[in-house]
Amino acid sequence: MACGKVPTPEPGQSFEHFVGDFETGNLKGWHFLIPDTSVNTKIISSPVRKGKYALKNTLLPNGYINNGYRAELALYECALYKTEVYYGWSFMIDTNYYDQTYNLIAQWQDLPNYIQGEVWEPTPVLHGSPPPIALVYVDGTLEINMNENPSDKNETYSVCKQKISTGQWYDVVFHIYWADDNTAYLEAWLNGTPFTPLNGTDHKYYKRNLFNRTGNYFKFGQYRGKLKATKTNIIYLDEFKVGSSYQEVAP
Repeated sequence: MACGKVPTPEPGQSFEHFVGDFETGNLKGWHFLIPDTSVNTKIISSPVRKGKYALKNTLLPNGYINNGYRAELALYECALYKTEVYYGWSFMIDTNYYDQTYNLIAQWQDLPNYIQGEVWEPTPVLHGSPPPIALVYVDGTLEINMNENPSDKNETYSVCKQKISTGQWYDVVFHIYWADDNTAYLEAWLNGTPFTPLNGTDHKYYKRNLFNRTGNYFKFGQYRGKLKATKTNIIYLDEFKVGSSYQEVAP
């Protein structure tokens, strides 16, 4: 009987540095998880955080696609096994935003480990659980939530939270080391101030953030799962970047 090493992604692969600040006037480089690009994602000249253009993200009550109510842009190859990555962007909740139940405005979602034979369905059910890391807006509060159990549909916990206002731009920066054990960490800033809690030494929050070694992919916009919105909700996005330092990605 032959035996050998089970193939697995190598650690520390190069990741994609990316600029998605919408200054090109289009959505080149993004993948779409949206019902209608002409309705749900519009490049606009006002309001903007910086430069000439931003993105108006609109989620309608009937915006159901890919097993959930969503209007998201996605980016791959930016959250790989044992890589250290910075992410930065700006967002603003529209003053007429209505629904106060949870809305994932950014998330890093798991992927199947294809080289070990995993697929989206039927087993393991990789999208049956919340993402390893999510930035959530709920009832006027911004939260970072995590999930370390891919087999549990409801096992999430809050790392940190803060009340925010509508009609105001907020800058977020995430610094994440991706691993499938507790050497993994994240730290985050909101408007240049540490958002994740102090651990006694720094603001790194150590917890597993990969379900497997394929890595995660990034999405932002709006995602409400099976929870249908009662009215149209709008969020503005700008200045998204992926890089190797805070200075490279900070809005």
